[in-house]
Amino acid sequence: MFNRHALQIGPSRSRTPEKASLWAEPWMVWRENGWRELTCPACHDTHLMAKRLDANPPFKPRERYALFQCAACGTLHYPDTEVFEYESRKDADLARKFYLEVGAGLDAMIAPLAWTGTSNVEKFLEVGGGYGFSVDFAARELGWTAANIDPSFLARTGAADLGHDHVSAYLQPDHRLADGSFDRVLSSEVIEHVKDPDPFLDALGAALAPEGILLLTTPNAAVVTADASLDQLLPVVTAGHHVVIYSAKGLEAALKRAGYTQVEVQESGPTLQAAASRTAFDVDFEARPDRSRLQSYLADRLDALGSDPALFTGFAVRLLKEYVHTAQWDAAEAVRRQIQQRWLRDYGLDLDTPGGLEPHFVRTEKGGRRRIRNFAAHHPFSLAIALYYAACVDREAGKTEHSVAAFGAAARIATTLQTVFSAMYAACRETENLGIRSRLAAADLGADKDPAASVRQLRTVFGIIDADLEPEWFRIACRVYAAGTLTGRASKVAAIEPAVRGHLENCLEAGAGLTPGEGYAAAGLASRLAENGQKQQARRWLRLAAQAMPDPREKAVFTHRSEALDDTEEDLGRALIDAVNQQDEPTARHVAERIVSNADRSDITSPVAFALGLFHLNMAPDPLEAMSWFGVAAEKSADDDRTKALLHQAIAAERLPADDRRRVLPNLLSQLQKEPPHDPLLGSQIGELTARYSAQSGTREAAG
Repeated sequence: MFNRHALQIGPSRSRTPEKASLWAEPWMVWRENGWRELTCPACHDTHLMAKRLDANPPFKPRERYALFQCAACGTLHYPDTEVFEYESRKDADLARKFYLEVGAGLDAMIAPLAWTGTSNVEKFLEVGGGYGFSVDFAARELGWTAANIDPSFLARTGAADLGHDHVSAYLQPDHRLADGSFDRVLSSEVIEHVKDPDPFLDALGAALAPEGILLLTTPNAAVVTADASLDQLLPVVTAGHHVVIYSAKGLEAALKRAGYTQVEVQESGPTLQAAASRTAFDVDFEARPDRSRLQSYLADRLDALGSDPALFTGFAVRLLKEYVHTAQWDAAEAVRRQIQQRWLRDYGLDLDTPGGLEPHFVRTEKGGRRRIRNFAAHHPFSLAIALYYAACVDREAGKTEHSVAAFGAAARIATTLQTVFSAMYAACRETENLGIRSRLAAADLGADKDPAASVRQLRTVFGIIDADLEPEWFRIACRVYAAGTLTGRASKVAAIEPAVRGHLENCLEAGAGLTPGEGYAAAGLASRLAENGQKQQARRWLRLAAQAMPDPREKAVFTHRSEALDDTEEDLGRALIDAVNQQDEPTARHVAERIVSNADRSDITSPVAFALGLFHLNMAPDPLEAMSWFGVAAEKSADDDRTKALLHQAIAAERLPADDRRRVLPNLLSQLQKEPPHDPLLGSQIGELTARYSAQSGTREAAG
């Protein structure tokens, strides 16, 4: 459980811990006076260490602990922190409910069991295994003789609930379990809670068989950087819970000092994964137990322990998720129905009517604990997660309307649950993530029926989604935009047009072709441009839409629409002006060629002639051709527009070869002097050009 407001950087007057970059302020105290001579608990190097930040423990919000970093290995530690009492029973019932229903990441817990293979393992010990899911899984699914040693109340509760072998104690070198008999010893997310790792690692080593392998996970100090977000930092630097935050180098040093000759440490995002032994071994940190084993475990434990509401919810919702992820839709529907019936009985909540699910919670300082308990008594903490996966089942079954309602409810309830968890000083990233995914899924499914509602869903999550969800956001945005623009409802999706167009342009700039979904969005954009008279731009997007279509019939439809956009001279002129203003050289060249080939020079208007002059002046450099078109523009203009055309004709003449320039430019400058403009800016530009030419002429005369 993490306190979102537990971090504080710099002087105590600061009350801005939510800054995206925690180390961005130039006045940070760790730069000015945050130095102490300390010994690194990981590598044992002693030197002056820099203070990186101050943090408030969530259970003592008025206290602050300083986090220092070892310059030798990069490990961070709190030298003054108090170690949390893990035997505490405070709010144990709420902690159990939260852990069982949303907190326990079973995938991550059982993953280390497969890193070094599951064969040739008879005895397994987990040190600090908490509730004991991994020990229970190892015993029931892998057939190992497994035990958990952990003094916490949660561990005792887990042993009573699950029935696995548990010892309520801290592991010491002289404990009866430190008998050198275990083939695998796992300690996951524990070593960071220990001030001095050496006695702890000695005790782990005493439990290992001579050829046994120690498996560890712990937060990664590499995450603590100047540009890290608060969400990235909170699980890593929580004071009072985490005492030492290891770098890969520091963890390796501690393990080798403990006598392990073979050590492998890998960084996996915010986590360090380590395996160590006194003999050679093979390790694959990407290995996982077979998913069928996890599904079997969840189903068996659901049947055996489902009478308990929190255990039922914990196992049933995770099993529903597993069946959805592996596309076992009939099994998923059966579990969804089981959850629906049970929650209707336990909580009065009906998953079949998601529109009516409106849990309410207001966080207050006074009576907050009572409000949390009241909410927990009437709602499962995994309600949003269950609704999301139930909606996935409905979507697969073609129940679109019901699925949209369930996704919408999941999004709403995820927001409420995040408020509840925050009041508990807890966080559930899965709930937060699935709340965002629910909005995206609702936008996707509802695009055809109600594109305006889909736009609202998209705009709600824009700017807060993680990078891995951005492609999905743009995929759905293109679908929603196409659904609106291609069915006469362009005004309903106008709010996302800039984002969609920017995405399409970025795809083209990167050299990637458009997908069919992006092609439909391109066609929708073309329809908007055509309505605004920008036929050349519309034709371009229709050609791109046609290229994106794998179906020849759809390709033909968009090709025909492109060819049907007959341009008038006015349309082409506007397209040329737009292309020149936007520095779009390919489009400008194409339009200029069409204008010159299809229209008589005498019919070309002054603005179009001026645009042709700019094209030949800047994009397809040809000073004589540019002068010619600026001359046409001047003939068909008056007042300052004529002066502007003559000025550009002189600018083009300035780029002629020297002999031609000396013959032509003085006459043009003389003509400009005779027709002073009303616009002072034009007058200034004429003066600058005249002075520049005079200076150049004087330099040549002096050289002569």
